[in-house]
Amino acid sequence: MGEGKQHTLAREAVFSGKGLHGGAESMVRMKPSAADAGLIVQAGEWRERLRPLLSDGSKNANAVRLSPECEVITVEHLLSALWGLGIDNAVIEVDGGEPPALDGSALEYVKGIENAGIVEQEAELKVFVPKNPVSVGKGDVGVAAYPSPDKKFRVTYLLDYAESPLASGTGTFEITPESYAGEIAPARTFVMRQHAEAMLRAGLGKGANPQNTLVLDGDKVIDNQFRLPDECLRHKVLDLIGDLAILNRRLGVHIVASKSGHAANIQLAAALEREIRAAENPAGVLDFKAITELLPHRYPFLLIDRVLELEEKRRIVAVKNLTFNEAFFQGHFPGQPIMPGVLQIEALAQAGAIMMLGEFKGKGKIAVLMSADDVKWRRQVVPGDRLFLHAEFVKMKSRIGVVRVRAEVEGDITAEATIKFAIIDANPAH
Repeated sequence: MGEGKQHTLAREAVFSGKGLHGGAESMVRMKPSAADAGLIVQAGEWRERLRPLLSDGSKNANAVRLSPECEVITVEHLLSALWGLGIDNAVIEVDGGEPPALDGSALEYVKGIENAGIVEQEAELKVFVPKNPVSVGKGDVGVAAYPSPDKKFRVTYLLDYAESPLASGTGTFEITPESYAGEIAPARTFVMRQHAEAMLRAGLGKGANPQNTLVLDGDKVIDNQFRLPDECLRHKVLDLIGDLAILNRRLGVHIVASKSGHAANIQLAAALEREIRAAENPAGVLDFKAITELLPHRYPFLLIDRVLELEEKRRIVAVKNLTFNEAFFQGHFPGQPIMPGVLQIEALAQAGAIMMLGEFKGKGKIAVLMSADDVKWRRQVVPGDRLFLHAEFVKMKSRIGVVRVRAEVEGDITAEATIKFAIIDANPAH
C-alpha cells in the first residue's frame, strides 16, 4: 500500500451473528467518516479513536481491551478487513461487546465492505516508514518491522505449532486490497482440539463451531477442510494486520513475525506508535517550562522531562530520560544503579497529576497523591533507559480523581498501578 489518498465507506455496512467467545447475538455497523478521523469504535456511550493500549486487566485472555472503560473482544477480524481493503476512516458501532464471528475469517466483512462501496477522500494518505527496524518479543516468539523504501506493506510469518503439522510453515505476502481479499481474508481461525476443550471449560469459544473454527487434531481437520493453502498461516497474517490496524496509520514496512500472537503484535504496534510520535512531534506538547507551571515539584523530585501526548481527563504520555547523574542512582545500589520502584510510581503520579490538573490551570490547585493500588513492578530501570509514562483517566468525583498508570521501557512494562488523587488548594488559608 503506497502513497495516495485516504478512503472511507460509501455507505453503511451492517453485520450480525453470534460472537466467537461469548456466543451471544451481536451486531456491527460500519459507517463512513471524515478524512483524518481514523478508525473509531463506539460501544454504547463509549466512543474513541483506536490506539495501542497495553494495560492488562482484561478478564478474557483473548480480548482486545480498547480502553480502561471499555472491553470489546475479538475485534481483530473486522479491523483486519477494513485495513486490508484500504479503509482509513470509519465509525465502527459494536452492539453486544463482541463482533459476530461470521465464518471465522474476514471474508464476510470484506464482502460487506465491498457491497457498501469504498470512496476516495481529498486528504493525502499518511504512510509511516521507520528509520530503523523496530522489534519486540523474547526467545523464538517475536515480531519486527523493517523499513520498506518503496513504502509497501509486506508480511513474512513463521508458524510452528508442535501439536499439528497442519499449523506450520512460512509465507511472505505483499498486502494490497486485491491480495488481501483473495489470499488473506478467507483464512479462518483455528484451534488445536485439546486447546478447544480447555477454552470451553473456561467459558470461552461459546460461539465457535466446525464451520467458523478449524479444529485441528494432529494431521486432521475435524468436520471441515481447508479452503486455502497454508490457511492457518494466512489467518495469523490476518490477525496481525488487524492488530496493527489499531495504529490508525498506513505502514511502509516489511513485518517479519515468528510465532507471534496478539500480545506481541500489540507490543509492536505500541513500539511503532512511539516511533511515529517521535518523528512527527519531537518537541512534544509540553516542555520542561510548561510542566513546572503545572507541577510544584522541582529538582531532584521533578521526574518528567517532557509530555508527548495529552488529552485532558482522558490520557497522557510523558517521558523521563534517565542518566547516570540522577541523584537516586548515586545511593541506590551504586555498584549496579537501579531506579527505586517507588520513584517510578512517583513519576507516574506526576504524569497523572498533569492530566488531572488541566481544567484547573491558573486556579491555584495541586494534585496530592491519596493512594496507589494494584501496584506491580515488572523489570528494573537503569541509567540510559527512556521511561515512558502512561496515565489513563478512570473517573473524577468531587475533586477526587482516579487514573490507571503504567511505565514502559522499549515496550516492556516496568511498573503499573491505579492511583487516586485529591485536587486541593495550593496555598490553603490558615
